[in-house]
Amino acid sequence: MTTLLSLIGEQPIPILLVDRALKPERHLLAASDRTIRVANNLKRLLPHASLLPLDDAYDLEGIRKDFEKAFAPGTVFNLTSGTKPMAWAGYEVARAHHSRVVYLQSEGKQSRLHTLDFSSAVVAQASALLPPLITIDDYLKAHGLYPQLEESFSNRQEVALSHFLREQVDECKSNLKFPAFEIDFLVRRGNQVAVIEAKAKKKSTRFGIDQLTTITGREYLGTYTGRIWVVSTPPAEQLLDLAEAYRIEVVLVSIHEKAPGRWRLTPQSRARLVSALDKVLGQHSGR
Repeated sequence: MTTLLSLIGEQPIPILLVDRALKPERHLLAASDRTIRVANNLKRLLPHASLLPLDDAYDLEGIRKDFEKAFAPGTVFNLTSGTKPMAWAGYEVARAHHSRVVYLQSEGKQSRLHTLDFSSAVVAQASALLPPLITIDDYLKAHGLYPQLEESFSNRQEVALSHFLREQVDECKSNLKFPAFEIDFLVRRGNQVAVIEAKAKKKSTRFGIDQLTTITGREYLGTYTGRIWVVSTPPAEQLLDLAEAYRIEVVLVSIHEKAPGRWRLTPQSRARLVSALDKVLGQHSGR
């Protein structure tokens, strides 16, 4: 039986992706008090998962003993998240038992799984690019978020954006309402997800920036989630500087009526939005 032992940190998506890639029969979520909320969110999403509580995420010897007790033949250690002492302990236990360790690399807007196999005298190393493995619903549930409802479009700009975005991404959800905030658009390409805040106002204010930083904060969708702010008027220079500091892509768009009642983005707006999507989510597989 394959058992995956994952070190739980603040971000759930790397754990979910490795689980979907390896398809273990059993999954142990090694979490401390600080990350138990993340582990419980994952546990609700993964019926084959169970908790492996750690007393102290920085007690190297204590963690090593916990991992030794939990070890069974066929255990694979996922060292992507967690603290450095957790990773050191996992590495040592895996090496001592001639097991495997895996690590997910997310740079470059791709998900690449690296593997070290200690089963022979020569350590085997391999890496593989992961295909799309999650949906937007998975992404939300992994963060413990469940929208109350998906509202209809409130203005012409949202209609134009929705039409264009659904051509450019693998998945798009719009006007998601939660108790603490709303999401105008949530989009996914492959395993990468971004929030788009879009406001059709004559003057751009910092409200859009505040919304994006709240939604993608550690307590909600996490700092790995992409951020795009769509505006209909150019923001002031200080707002642009603030957006850059928060790694928010700012896209100026305008719309036109292609036919009676059919509102669409202008060609220049489409080009600007494509550029931002490519930067935040990586290149579209269809292009």
